[in-house]
Amino acid sequence: MGDRKYKRDTGSKAKIDGTSFCPCSRIIFLFGFILIVSSSVLSISKVGLIYEGPPELFSEVFYTLYKYADISVPPEDDSKHMKIKYDNGLFYIDYNNRVESTTLSNFEKTIKLLIQDFPRSIFLISENSFILTDDGISNSIFEFWDKKVGVDLLVDDIVFRYEFYPPLGEIIFRIPSKWIELEIVGDSQLATLNNKKIEIPSKINVPPSKIVLENNIEKLEIDLTNFEERKYTVDLQRLNLFKQVHTNIEKVFELESGTFFYGNPFSIWISETDEPIIVKSRFYCNYGNLEEKSKSFYIDGEVIFAYEKNRSVYLITSSGHFLTLGDKNLNRDFGRSPLAIMVGNDYILLETFKLERYKIDFNGGIFKEGNVYNMKLELPNYAPKKNYEIGSFKIVIEEGITNIYYGN
Repeated sequence: MGDRKYKRDTGSKAKIDGTSFCPCSRIIFLFGFILIVSSSVLSISKVGLIYEGPPELFSEVFYTLYKYADISVPPEDDSKHMKIKYDNGLFYIDYNNRVESTTLSNFEKTIKLLIQDFPRSIFLISENSFILTDDGISNSIFEFWDKKVGVDLLVDDIVFRYEFYPPLGEIIFRIPSKWIELEIVGDSQLATLNNKKIEIPSKINVPPSKIVLENNIEKLEIDLTNFEERKYTVDLQRLNLFKQVHTNIEKVFELESGTFFYGNPFSIWISETDEPIIVKSRFYCNYGNLEEKSKSFYIDGEVIFAYEKNRSVYLITSSGHFLTLGDKNLNRDFGRSPLAIMVGNDYILLETFKLERYKIDFNGGIFKEGNVYNMKLELPNYAPKKNYEIGSFKIVIEEGITNIYYGN
């Protein structure tokens, strides 16, 4: 965003109560500013655009040109014509008997050079807030138009960065466009909202924006820019964060001794007694790491089955490789992907796409049980849930992020 064309304030530095204006004064006040803004807009250049370039670049070209001129497509008789042609990575701009070539990154600079005028201005009026400027605070300011306009709003001594996309053709904007009731609950304590101390619990009306909430344990960044509802609640008791892991959890294997969260790029093992462990592995538990095991013999595929029995974890991969971690030391490649896996009291029954059936006995031994004549896919479902409680930890899985909290 460039330097402001106007830096005049339309109100005093102190808060102005709109109810202090009589209806007649308010009408005169607004009418005067409409005249000021309109005169500014009417002085802007008029350009008839002739565009010969890729359709996917037209939006960028149009918005940049609109910043400095009123545009007509096709050109009107009373407008100066601007022909923009795109060839081999360059824009060739023909305007006012002058031709300039430029890249997309320097397109606005070239347009400004050719038109030789300030960007168009818009008029912003703050509602129940103040606009922070270089000179202090104000209820209203002029601002250069841009595809996205951002201002700092002061609400109850808290600063919020409010950004919006002004529609084409409009001049006066009341900001923010709406308010969101932010409710912060939890134990009675102090926290900070955008670096301003607040008491908890608290309810604050905030503009659609990004906010930063902190207590003495953790920092929480919340993006309310596109939040559509009228109320947003934050529970600070959930801020007792142990670890935030940026990963996509794909499978969750719940075992007797703990739970393995298989993810990309990181996986998480949480036992019933110890602190969580963050690893890069297809499978990890108290009895070992699959990646370390694969250094002894090749293990193909990802883990699609895990079951713990008598201090041993039985694993089967998507390629049909079977092995154990723990007290037992078993290893066998069944040569085909699993078709069905079922668990009994003393055994695992495995059917493969080779149409063979095997019984894996927990007391020892792997036995072929014959052939399969009914091809029915029956594999365990390890899809992740949103919430887990394991030992003294609570886990919340979101898209791309897994939060591990200390339990109560």
